[in-house]
Amino acid sequence: MTTSQNVPDANLEHDALSIIELFPQDEDWSLQTMRLLAQVAVGGADLFECARTAARIGDTTTDGEIWQREWVRTAEETGAFAQRELDAGHRNTAMKAFFRSCSYYRHSEFFLRSSDPRREQAYVNGTKNFQKAVELSDGVLERIHVPFENTTMDGYIMRPDNSGEKRPTVLFLGGADSWAEELIFLGGNQFPDRGINVVVVDTPGRGSSLRFKKMYSRPDYEVPVAAVLDYLATRSDVDMDRLGLAGVSFGGYYAPRAAAFEPRVKAVAAWCGTWSILRDFYEFYPPLQEQLQWLSGSKDDAEAREKLAKFTLDGVADKINVPVYVMHGTRDIIMDIKGAEQFIEALTVEDVTTDIYDGAGSLHCSYDYAAVAVARLTDWFADRL
Repeated sequence: MTTSQNVPDANLEHDALSIIELFPQDEDWSLQTMRLLAQVAVGGADLFECARTAARIGDTTTDGEIWQREWVRTAEETGAFAQRELDAGHRNTAMKAFFRSCSYYRHSEFFLRSSDPRREQAYVNGTKNFQKAVELSDGVLERIHVPFENTTMDGYIMRPDNSGEKRPTVLFLGGADSWAEELIFLGGNQFPDRGINVVVVDTPGRGSSLRFKKMYSRPDYEVPVAAVLDYLATRSDVDMDRLGLAGVSFGGYYAPRAAAFEPRVKAVAAWCGTWSILRDFYEFYPPLQEQLQWLSGSKDDAEAREKLAKFTLDGVADKINVPVYVMHGTRDIIMDIKGAEQFIEALTVEDVTTDIYDGAGSLHCSYDYAAVAVARLTDWFADRL
């Protein structure tokens, strides 16, 4: 087993020192906004659009209505700017602004109740603008529809160029609340920079599959993953001998689970390791319990606990026989690092790489260290595929 422990030079003593406190009155607001700020460098957001929105919200209120209203305002203004630029023939400017508008819509709905109709409206508006941007990408980004259980799972493939060349490909799975569209800016668009296709799909429990098709999450995630790989096998631009699988947040369960039973996967990464979703996520971070009830199709806490108890890597981890990469932060308040440690300990494959960040990078999904964390993740796949 090969391992690496990555501890940044500037070892920070407290969580607060790692958090950009645009909202010092609410740690969750600040953490989730760091998730958005982490995407600034790769086109998912603009620092000053975010700062102006934060200033309108203020640093004292915890009113979720103001949060939703002001982020929607920024999303609408950015989308309107994109449309004006498109009408003027400025395609590249319009494309980038449509992408940012999508990100702001996603951010606006994060703290709404799962039953709030504004969540669906934000999703519809945001993904519509993302798809407008896709149409302006000259074929680098392509909308895809994966046949699955008498319907489709919808998503995208992003390639280094539109040449159609056969390339290694990574399927990137999101977590409990991410949209497929967001994953392009949460590390996804760094794969094409390394000559690798990236595929993001609304698999069960996420995005359009959850909202419009009532396709709830499931413990046997190798089943929907197999359907995506079956679809990729029909494409001339995918090298089926060089397939990788990555999962972020809750995807740190999905990806290893699928890799244990899907022989076409040649390397797997858990961006946030876990062992038991019930213990390490649902019970560890109660603020997301309602979200996990929704994505699992549970009517209440008791049903969610019964269903999520089956989401475990017990008896699964030792079946993985391909290279594994695990990244986690020591101060992750959303997913318990003890689950990641248990997963790593249970692995029997020789090629295991771990990055356990203490200080910078120690937050959930290393939002505060994204430039380094994403580079290490994508480079790891480039080295193995």
